[in-house]
Amino acid sequence: MALEKNKNEIELFSELRQDPVFGDWVLLAPLRGIRHKFEGRIKVSLAKNKCPFDNLVKFDNLPPVLVYNNEDNNDWFLQVIPNKYPAVSHGDCSLISNRGLYNFRAGSGFHELVILRDHDRYLGQYSSEEIKKVIKSYQDRYLSLSEEKCIEYIAIFHNHGKEAGSTVPHLHSQILALPIIPPDVSHSINGSRRFFHENKKCIHCEMLKQEMKEKERVIYENKDAIVFAPFASQVNFETRIFFKKHSAYFEKSSDNELASFADAMQFIFSSMYKNLKDPAFNFFIHTAPTNKKSDYNHYHWHMEILPKFETTGSLELGTGLNVISVAPEKAAKLLRS
Repeated sequence: MALEKNKNEIELFSELRQDPVFGDWVLLAPLRGIRHKFEGRIKVSLAKNKCPFDNLVKFDNLPPVLVYNNEDNNDWFLQVIPNKYPAVSHGDCSLISNRGLYNFRAGSGFHELVILRDHDRYLGQYSSEEIKKVIKSYQDRYLSLSEEKCIEYIAIFHNHGKEAGSTVPHLHSQILALPIIPPDVSHSINGSRRFFHENKKCIHCEMLKQEMKEKERVIYENKDAIVFAPFASQVNFETRIFFKKHSAYFEKSSDNELASFADAMQFIFSSMYKNLKDPAFNFFIHTAPTNKKSDYNHYHWHMEILPKFETTGSLELGTGLNVISVAPEKAAKLLRS
């Protein structure tokens, strides 16, 4: 009993962990987790007759730019449409102006929605074959948008639940084509480039080698893809999906590779749905920018999944130090089950 008590006490020690890519520190404070309950997301219902994505024509949505139909009937499975309320709009993206110290430019680009047909299903309830269609739609639109003038980066992301910023509960993802590289992406790319210049190796590949050797934080793997909880997780139960083989560009993934990636996605989303009681979450793809004139081969594209359980407080906002209460090793053990 004394040994068990000491073990439990050790597991409650706080620890500062450094992200090997960003260089940022994260505070693991297990004692804070004692007062928290992970009870899933706030459920928000929306009747079908009031859902803007259930009947796209009725609610005056713009015509689709891509449609995937179901194989067993004539109904659509997935549609990609221009966002009726876009964060960016078409316009001159080349001119940068200044006013004294301040630089600015037109908020130009493309903003699209990837909408699934079923009103009451979430990713954790989809098969890997269905999820592959979703990823394939991301890839199809990525390839098309990357040909547009001035597009530097294409952000692919998904908000699930009110706490994660979703205003419509009907399952959908978003694609945002921008004339800039967003700050968080630049941060990730710069960390990767710095490590490569110093070590002539991919930081993410080295990370994967250590994760596969230690196994503590690995949640799932197949022949091509691996899911793990990062050593310096930014939030409780953060997970990431990588290809085991080095690849900088999401859009160059083959159909077989996308099938493996979809299998990994299906496992983690179904595990979160069952083991974490369908929490709110965000996921996004980090890939190399579209500018082929620069060398981004040091980078390793991946998906990051961030569940939402807690509201950011003054400690996090005032210091930039993220605080988690569930050790990634414990998170991985639960999500493996």
